[in-house]
Amino acid sequence: MENLTYDKLEVTLSESNEELGIEVAKAFADAASAALAVKDEIAVILATGNSQLSFARAVRSREDIDWSRITILHMDEYLGMSEEHPASFRRWMQENLVAYVSPKAFEGVRGDHEPVEEELERYSQLVRDLSPSITVMGIGENGHLAFNDPPAEFETSETMKLVDMDEVSRKQQVGEGHFPSLAETPQQALSLTIPALLRSEIVLVGVPEERKATAVKNALEGSVSPNCPASILQTQGHARVFLDRDSASLLDRAAS
Repeated sequence: MENLTYDKLEVTLSESNEELGIEVAKAFADAASAALAVKDEIAVILATGNSQLSFARAVRSREDIDWSRITILHMDEYLGMSEEHPASFRRWMQENLVAYVSPKAFEGVRGDHEPVEEELERYSQLVRDLSPSITVMGIGENGHLAFNDPPAEFETSETMKLVDMDEVSRKQQVGEGHFPSLAETPQQALSLTIPALLRSEIVLVGVPEERKATAVKNALEGSVSPNCPASILQTQGHARVFLDRDSASLLDRAAS
């Protein structure tokens, strides 16, 4: 394991995806224990998707997290998608984490609620009221955070919004096996905004796999720009990024 620093951002480099998941889970457990030492209960924002599976496996196997005092939020859901759909992020969270850890509560984003404006306001208010202590997320192949595709808004008063997904983001969903074709992939989603994701006291970003290497290089070694949403992490002293050898393979400093 190796540690690097980019501006204000600490980066931990692991040898494998599984080791990365273990490291993120440990950091999460430490942050949750510290927060629960001073609060009766906390909320956390957790990401979904293939890149988060190693974290989910590691964190659900730990015995030092008091999930009975933790409410789980997540960060996005496809517009119009039911919880029963195989690609639903609510379903992912239920099957990969909630069913194992029995949290105090799991609050899902209802992508199929109509009108969508009601759900945007409901979930935004929920996030504001619960004031999450920890965010765990990934970085998309186009550098997105949640579904904030480039060019992203780094400053907004909104907590959650309806977003248009770009083609790179939609192709990623096909590549990960969630949809059979681009034509069948949703074009819009409900997503927490970047300020909402970064508002937590601790932000942990787990990014494994070679397909994320270009996004990682742009995020860490490029300029801070809305054209690479994840580049904003360079300015976040309360954030920590976890990479494996594959996702870090294009970094100049990691290669040296």
